[in-house]
Amino acid sequence: MRITIGTKRIGVELADNWAKRFRGLMFRRKCAPLLLSMPHASRANSTIHSFFVFFRFDAVFLDDKKRVINVVDGVRPFRVAVVPKRPARYVLELPAGMARGLGIRENMKLAGF
Repeated sequence: MRITIGTKRIGVELADNWAKRFRGLMFRRKCAPLLLSMPHASRANSTIHSFFVFFRFDAVFLDDKKRVINVVDGVRPFRVAVVPKRPARYVLELPAGMARGLGIRENMKLAGF
């Protein structure tokens, strides 16, 4: 699937069920854009970790209106928890530095998904 960030469109893998969300980026050799879609907005359900993720990545938390809540740059491998500032419905995981390169910032609205 493709999402729109400002004037750019990028391809992302969709993780829209429990098994896909559970696996996330674990055990992958490199980071490819991944969109985790939660059943409903929540801080607990959208908290992520980086156990068995062997590279840094950016985590972009979005609310149910697809508006950016916060951006965490360069999440390190084997981090216990990355928690959004407010309840999030989506988490966009990107290669490290990509969020900044795309100009993603708080309150920005993403589209196409």
